[in-house]
Amino acid sequence: MDKKQTNPLVVYGGPLFDGINKVYEDGAVYSADGKIIAAGDESKVFKKIDPADNAEIYDTRGMVIFPGLINLHHHFYSALAKGLAPLAPVTNFKECLENLWWRLDKALDPEAIQLSALLSLLDCIQAGVTTVFDHHASSRHVKGSLDNIASVVERSGLRACLCYEISDRDGARIFDQGLQENLSFIEEHRDDSRLRGILGLHANLTLSEKSLSEIGKQYDPEAGIHIHCAEDKIDVDYCRELGYNGPVSRLKHFGLLGKKSILAHGVHLDQEELTEVGQNMAVIVHNPESNANNAVGRLDLPLANDIRVGLGTDGMTSAMLATARAGYLAQRQASIANPLIFDYLPQCLFKTNANIASHFFDCKLGQIVPGAAADIAVFDYQPVTPINADNIYGHIIYGMYNARAAMVMVDGQRVYDDGAFLTLDAQLIREEARKASRRVWEQFVKIH
Repeated sequence: MDKKQTNPLVVYGGPLFDGINKVYEDGAVYSADGKIIAAGDESKVFKKIDPADNAEIYDTRGMVIFPGLINLHHHFYSALAKGLAPLAPVTNFKECLENLWWRLDKALDPEAIQLSALLSLLDCIQAGVTTVFDHHASSRHVKGSLDNIASVVERSGLRACLCYEISDRDGARIFDQGLQENLSFIEEHRDDSRLRGILGLHANLTLSEKSLSEIGKQYDPEAGIHIHCAEDKIDVDYCRELGYNGPVSRLKHFGLLGKKSILAHGVHLDQEELTEVGQNMAVIVHNPESNANNAVGRLDLPLANDIRVGLGTDGMTSAMLATARAGYLAQRQASIANPLIFDYLPQCLFKTNANIASHFFDCKLGQIVPGAAADIAVFDYQPVTPINADNIYGHIIYGMYNARAAMVMVDGQRVYDDGAFLTLDAQLIREEARKASRRVWEQFVKIH
């Protein structure tokens, strides 16, 4: 059941970034019934408040006010992998999948799936993230896995678009289960304001022609797809051996490329494939930290203006501001000119992520403007240097990258305030996760 804002609320007392192009040095945002009523200069916003509303007043004491952040590509299920070493040496990307991630997903049981999601949700909240696109795998517990995750997302108060990554790697039965898990979840949550489903695919390299054909028959363009695409050259080589130009042309061949196609990574797409992405209005999600960690290469940014590029974490972290900084530094290390990339990556985080998420949830997200959902994050960052529309990205890259949220609200309801989680029991979650991690790690070693 959707939670509703109970009382009007005014958040003020610090600089406000609207997520588009305006910064108000003394900002305020007024919300009621889960929507933003007014936002801008504090003096103007307070004049619009009806005293009869008995609005609650929240003073940020100089901390910055941002729209709730959006993560376009996450893996909740990786939360119990911190410190977990691959079972065998890893010399390439395929070995990384086989010796770590595909073993981990087999080791997950329903309780571990739920606790992994809960741990990730705690991290998201503290990072000021209010909307997440998650990509799940648990090949020995497929059926009901998305409902399992959804139950704790709902408890947390955040928004999430969920999917199960369909793959041939575990045989036809698991492929069928994965497809049905996606289809049933999509149908169940078509009109849910906080939960949506999308058709999840692992990658071209783990899907046969027969399997993609079956997926194409079941595909609903209004639901979209979420897939790893050209993360490593092996994905491109696989498609070319089948006679395609690459992963994008193969998806297009099966009717799976459109405005709701989320293509994670895109590192090894050539110019022809990138052009197809732009022409079909799909989105590439850049995951800079994951790409560096897996040594798969660097997405060469900026791309042409007609190619939408969003930002995600691929399970490496939940901290989107830190991810934006990591992406910026990776491009600078490659000698990409500062003026080209300095504004580009924050635009991916704010403009593109907001546009994509808004399209999926049928409401305005990622912006502090009248009519938008009242998803707001107050960050524990009190700028001591001037802050304005001309230098806000400089504050994000050089000052806010490690800032944690002080207050987070979704649809006008607070889920986190002054270091306290208001919807989740963080201590209990972490205690139970410690127990579950031992069980998962023991199972990880035993997987055949």
